[in-house]
Formats: sequence, structure tokens, C-alpha cells
Amino acid sequence: MRSLAVLSLLLVSSLVIAPRVLAFANGENGSVVIGQPNFTALEKVAPIVNSSRLSDPTDVKFDSSGNLWVADAANSRILEFKPPFTDDEQASLVLGEPNLETSFIGGTTFINGTVLYVPEAIAFDSSGNLWVSDSGDSRIVEFMAPFSTDENASLVLGEPTLAVGSVGGTVPASQTNLNAPGGLTFDSSGNLWVADSGFYRVLEFKAPFSDGEAASVVLGQDNFTAKQFPNEPNCPPTCGQPTAATLDGPNDVAFDSSGNLWVADRNDHRVSEFTAPFSNGEAAALTVGGSCAIFGEVLEANCMSVIDFIGFDHSGMLWVSDTGNGRVLGFPAPFSVSENATVVLGEPDFATTYGIVVNATQSNLVSPEGIAFDSSGNLWVADGGLYRVMDFPASATGGTSTTSTTSHASSTTTSTTSTKQTSIPTSTTSTTAQSTSPSTSTSGQVPEFPFQALAFTTVAVLIVASYLLVRRRTAGGF
Repeated sequence: MRSLAVLSLLLVSSLVIAPRVLAFANGENGSVVIGQPNFTALEKVAPIVNSSRLSDPTDVKFDSSGNLWVADAANSRILEFKPPFTDDEQASLVLGEPNLETSFIGGTTFINGTVLYVPEAIAFDSSGNLWVSDSGDSRIVEFMAPFSTDENASLVLGEPTLAVGSVGGTVPASQTNLNAPGGLTFDSSGNLWVADSGFYRVLEFKAPFSDGEAASVVLGQDNFTAKQFPNEPNCPPTCGQPTAATLDGPNDVAFDSSGNLWVADRNDHRVSEFTAPFSNGEAAALTVGGSCAIFGEVLEANCMSVIDFIGFDHSGMLWVSDTGNGRVLGFPAPFSVSENATVVLGEPDFATTYGIVVNATQSNLVSPEGIAFDSSGNLWVADGGLYRVMDFPASATGGTSTTSTTSHASSTTTSTTSTKQTSIPTSTTSTTAQSTSPSTSTSGQVPEFPFQALAFTTVAVLIVASYLLVRRRTAGGF
């Protein structure tokens, strides 16, 4: 019976096996740089366009095969990079240009399905097709997988056909047009949500899609024809005060695991959460962040200056590109108004910003924009100001916490390996804050099933062993 007791104890212990926790250290070094030959180089793509240089990259995403896609905005193209990733890697494929050595300037060629003009953001649908926010042409275009260089787009939103593109703001806001669209994402039903920055709103387009279809929901405005905030044409300086229902230049959108929509409200220096079911002109349920570090104000862990992109990691932590302060901030769930970030990348601490100082190192960021997590939980950042994309590695730790480290890590500009911190902080959020559960999405995030499978396998083995031991003892008359 003693053996059975030991097996029972092991069985109970196996049930509490916890998956690993991923953590980042404040100011840590990047581990891979794409777009530059090394971490201290600052080479612009001009005057020679090639397969390894970037010019103002604005967004990054991973496809289901682990390939990295970059919106190389100033070169009006989308590039694919294949793993394993290395410094100064060459792109394998280009969309929006006929080849990897060409960059058309907007207005110098006809608008069609193969040409892009300042693509701002990218996203993959559940079928693996790539959707591009072609900001300069005020439209969204879809490229069908499998992809090939100089591929023709298959569908367009924001314009009636692929042969039409408008300069943002030249036509009034409507249910079918867009004005300098930014970030885009898909909900669990396959509907597309777009940050329509120039019309100060977010739009939903329902699947299945068709060329020039009408949007079904608008956030940030009362209706599809309104453009009520800011109070143009006199803004600034006579802008109205932001409310829970207004948006000012929204630049990105992301869903949490509960199906709530989060919006990077760029010029209001905040991230707003809108809860499902969605309705036209609804008010945000919660906002994170706020304005500071503008014109000499004190920089803190709960404020931002110009928010371009947002995203969630596998733990449900909200990551924000605080572009104006040259940093990326991580806010742990559950979220609350005025909560502090618990991790900062691109700056050594929460009180430092180098602003627009152009000095490339292995740890700094100048204009961080798009962010994405790879399958190992590492964070990739499009640093437009330094013409590069950087990988910040996450370190695995034990325990069951899901927040990131707040400890500072030492970094050097010459080291080729990152200093990683494994300690877990105490959350600074309110206990009464609205809760957001960990994300269940598998796109570019950390799969925890290997650890769960290990636990379940251990349980099954111990159960079988206990059963066989009991049968043996019973048959032997013990």
C-alpha cells in the first residue's frame, strides 16, 4: 500500500504542472536585426533599392509557416523573410513592386492590383491570405496565397475596383470609402476591422467580402457620414475634448480573447476598449494610458505620446508602441484606468526617452511601430526611425504568473546576445479592474499545449500504473 500511496502523491503533483512563463527585461538587447547589416548601422535604402534594406518599416506579421512579413512603407512594398532569421537577411519575395530592386513613387504609375503606395499595415485571414492597408491609395487589398513576386491583388475595400485609388480626404466620409487606413485585424467570425485613421473612425466589413462593399459598423463616429472630431478645419487649435465615444487618428486595432476590440487612439495618447456586441458610435468601456512626456512633461509608466500599434501576447498582456517616446510598453491584465506598464523595451527605464535622437544601438528604438510575437513568444518590432526590424527575445521562467519582469537589465551596444531577466513582478493594476482572459489565438503567439500534454501524459501513466499495481496485489492475495 505504501507504493500505492507514493503513486497517488505523484498523481496529485502532476496535476499542478504549470506551463512556462515568458518574461522580458527592461531595456534588454535585441537578438536579430533585419534591414541593417548590424545593430549600430543606420543605412537608408536610397538611392539603391534591394532585398535587404528597409525604409520606414511600419508593420510586421507572421504567417502560419513562421515567415516574417514586413510593410516597407516608404518603398511601397511588402517583403517576406524566411526563418531561420539572421542579421541583414535578404527578403525572399515582394508584393507591391515588380521585383526586389524597384520602388515606385506614388503618383508615377497607374493604380492597379500589383502596385502599392505607402502600405501602412498587414494582416492574415484564417485562410492564410494577406490583407494590406494601402494607405496612400486609401484602400485595403487582398493577396491570395500561395504568394508570388508582383502578384495581382484579388479584392479591394474602400474603392469600387482595383483600378481606383483616392488621395485621402478628397471625398466625404461614407459607408464605402476609406481615408488613410491604418491597422487591420479579423474577429473570430472572419469579419475585417480597419482603423480608418483619416476619418477618425474604425470600420467593420463583414465576410464574405466583395469589391467596394459597404461597412457594417462604425466606431468613433455616430454614423458613416459624420466626421465630428476633431472639429475640422480649425483643429488644432480649437479641437473638441475627447470623449469615451470619440477617436482621433486611430491607427491600429486588436481583439482580446474575450472578443473585445482595442483601438490605438493615436492622437489621444490612449488605448480604448470597445466591448461586444458592437454598435455604431458606442462608447469605450475602458481606456489605458494618457498624455505625458510632451513638451518637457515628466515621463511615466502609464502615459504615452503618439500610439501607433498594439497587440496581445499569449498571456493576455497588452503591448503598445509608444512611438513618440521611442519605446514599447507592456500592460498586464486585468486592465484598469491609469495602470502602470510593467515592462519597457527600447529605453533603459520608464523615466527615459531619447525622443528623435537617431542613434542606433542593440537596445534602443526611435520610432517603434508594428509589433508581433513569433511562435516562441519573442517580440518583433518595426523600428521605422532606424529603418529596421528587431527581435527582442523572451526568457522562459517557472511559476504560474503571466506578467513580465520589471527588473532592469544591463545592456551593451556591442554584445550579440541579449541580457534576459527571469524574475516576475507584482502587478500594479487594481483588483477591481475589468478582467481580460489570456488570449486563445495561435497567430504568432506561444503555444502552451506541449506543457499541458506532458501533464496529461504523466497523469495517464500514473493512473494505469496504480490500476495495475492494485490488480497485482489483489490477484496475489495481498
